[in-house]
Amino acid sequence: MKNLQAVILKIIISFLFFCSLGQTYAQFKNTSAADSLFHAKHYTESMELFKTVFNERKYTPAMLLKMAYIQEGLGKIGATLYYLKLYYLASGDEQALSKMEELATKFRLSGYVANEADHVRLLFNKHLSLVKNSLVVLVLLALLSMILLRRRNKKSLALVFVVFLMSATILYINNFYAINSVIVSQDQTYLMDGPSAGAPVVGIVDEGNQLALMGQKDVWLKVKWMDKVVYVKKNSVWTVSL
Repeated sequence: MKNLQAVILKIIISFLFFCSLGQTYAQFKNTSAADSLFHAKHYTESMELFKTVFNERKYTPAMLLKMAYIQEGLGKIGATLYYLKLYYLASGDEQALSKMEELATKFRLSGYVANEADHVRLLFNKHLSLVKNSLVVLVLLALLSMILLRRRNKKSLALVFVVFLMSATILYINNFYAINSVIVSQDQTYLMDGPSAGAPVVGIVDEGNQLALMGQKDVWLKVKWMDKVVYVKKNSVWTVSL
């Protein structure tokens, strides 16, 4: 019976490995093809392939920068700013912030004048993956220490507290921290006084404006606009998150 279970487990692991290998190869193939089209200046075709990889969340900073370049060439400033913001979060390249502010000034878009708090948050977002991975490693080390102590008939309330605190921090980062702004993806987007289609309209914004994200209720996002708390439909914006 144990031999049968071992064989089944090996089959499952092999299947998952080859599925993962196939997906990785397909993503590499799409990225390589997109890069070739980009360098050949077939920007529209390369953008479609880049989007395929992007939707699978397998992008690189270089790819995001190329996507921003293509969108700017097509005159799609809102999408340009979206990919530039993601590029900055992924790379920390300060020149991306300067480019965003330049485009925002040129096209009279709001939400791109960064204050000190924004810089701190962006710096943290840059290292978000490293922070989460470090916390996971620390949790695993703490759990291993607890197991070793238990084998010696010892207990450590301090380690239990550490595991709880770090697990709660990871949960918070994954579910509540990552997204802090949205970029309007459509012209003539309505900003509402409440999370309802029947609420009064308090403003209308065009594509490219950036809004601070404060929360969500169903299909409505709670955002800050000109020092006012308003609501916008989720499908009318791009959420800025890696």
